[in-house]
Amino acid sequence: MPSYELITTPEALVRALKALDGTPLLALDTEASSFHRYQERVCLVQLSDRERTLLVDPLAITDLAPLGTMLADPAMQVVIHDADYDLRILAKYHRIRVENVFDTLVAAELLNEPEIGLAALLLKYQGVKVDKKFQKADWSERPLPAPMLDYAAGDTANLIALRDILEEKLHEKDRWTWVQEEFALLTDAPFNLPAEEEPAFLKMKGAKMLKPHQLAVFREVHGWREGLAAKMDRAPFMVFGNEALLSLATEPPRNIQEVLNRKGVNTRLLQRHGQELMEAIERGLQLPKEEWPRIPRPKRWDRDDDYEERLKRLKQVRDRLTLAHDLRPGIVAANQMLMDIARTLPGDLQALAAIPGIRRYQVEHFGADLLKAL
Repeated sequence: MPSYELITTPEALVRALKALDGTPLLALDTEASSFHRYQERVCLVQLSDRERTLLVDPLAITDLAPLGTMLADPAMQVVIHDADYDLRILAKYHRIRVENVFDTLVAAELLNEPEIGLAALLLKYQGVKVDKKFQKADWSERPLPAPMLDYAAGDTANLIALRDILEEKLHEKDRWTWVQEEFALLTDAPFNLPAEEEPAFLKMKGAKMLKPHQLAVFREVHGWREGLAAKMDRAPFMVFGNEALLSLATEPPRNIQEVLNRKGVNTRLLQRHGQELMEAIERGLQLPKEEWPRIPRPKRWDRDDDYEERLKRLKQVRDRLTLAHDLRPGIVAANQMLMDIARTLPGDLQALAAIPGIRRYQVEHFGADLLKAL
């Protein structure tokens, strides 16, 4: 296990960051509470340079501004595996912007690694075996036991060495500019999030399969669960399981006993809150038809008899390029991108480059072939 220093005071954080001042590379990871708690929090920040590892406790140090200043320095490259979530929660809860990112997962994708998980990459390139037993642990508990701290320190201790290996391979394949483009997009992403338009109850898996009258019930019971989870500060699915919640909409129970007979229901919870649940179900059942929630219809396109044939040709070209360049299909062009190309019919590379979401390297290396398919 790597050695580490646990940082729990503002003064210790300032001292520790001063020791890191000027380092060109810093590995970073975070542990959050979203799997166990309703209120998402950053519960631990792991930092490693080539010699030392720091574990910073944001529940003890609420002001991480000194860390934010360091991570915003473009001269320091911050190495993260699967950076999207870490960057979003640091931005959301601590207003931290990481300016210069190296995401080892993105690098592995661009190299078409067969397995892109951190454990698989560390085992393949460094012979390091990662124990994932604390992956879904409750990181909001305090004090954190020593085995969990050891596990957390291991997440970043070997990350810089892995980054070095992947960078060398990217240069060998002449894909360094590709990965730089992807990293720049990661840096900006937490600050360009789309506005939340879809109601929370529709985001749950299976909700969009419900009929409007069932959605009326589901919206009410989902709201009941959210309110209860917020009061208990527990993840909603731990309060009342997703499958059981959906069943309340598809087969509304007539009484609490019928709810208790269903799989995965917490008896003690229903003894306390069952009446409120039954009231929520009744509100959904009594809702007038004109007030039933409706699922927004997807955008309708004008009839185009040749669209499907163009899309088929584009996929054939994409598959050929994928094999020729040893890439994942989505790196050449994701299915949605191919659909946009087939519908908008760009006439040249400049028009292709204007399609939202397309990368410069995709236009440069694959654009001409994709346009020929049209």
